[in-house]
Amino acid sequence: MSYKVITIGRQFGSGGHLIGEKVAEKLGFAYYDRKLIELAAEKGGMSHSIASSADEKAANPWLYAAMSQSGQTNFGVNLSTNDALFNVQSELIRNIADSENAVIIGRCSDYILKDRDVNLTNIFIYAPIEARIKRTMERDSLSEAEALSKIKRHDKQRKLYYDFYTDRKWSSHVNYDLTINSEVFGIDGSVDIICSAVLNK
Repeated sequence: MSYKVITIGRQFGSGGHLIGEKVAEKLGFAYYDRKLIELAAEKGGMSHSIASSADEKAANPWLYAAMSQSGQTNFGVNLSTNDALFNVQSELIRNIADSENAVIIGRCSDYILKDRDVNLTNIFIYAPIEARIKRTMERDSLSEAEALSKIKRHDKQRKLYYDFYTDRKWSSHVNYDLTINSEVFGIDGSVDIICSAVLNK
């Protein structure tokens, strides 16, 4: 049986997390975002705080080189925490795709599942910077300058992470089946578009 899996990449502040939650609820799919951190920490024997700090962040190449020279290991292999977490999450993502209908947020899931025998739909959510600033200010109680700084920091981290672990470029439309401007269509409108696309695929 081939399960339906929706992966959602997103710009920070675009509402991608909320859209993913609502899509999963509407379709009756399992939903994986920060739950993947908990599962990976448990599976890999890593503390939740360490896993959370390394989540969706690229490995530091200088740290990796130092660890290689010193013989320091994680998860029984000579890997940085970021690499180890990526490997464990990748295994979890593949297992999820093989066992249930699911919505998976970020974590290079579109790339990890590209050759998997699943009914895969890859989505990217974006929005104009003004809309993202407004959403981040309201959600996180930040000033405009603080919100902009947070958006830039998280987008940079996601780009570095995605580009580091794949042979693709983060946010490039060629990686996705559907890109949606959440400011134009709204949260619920974006949810409807995704659900319609998946059900009719």
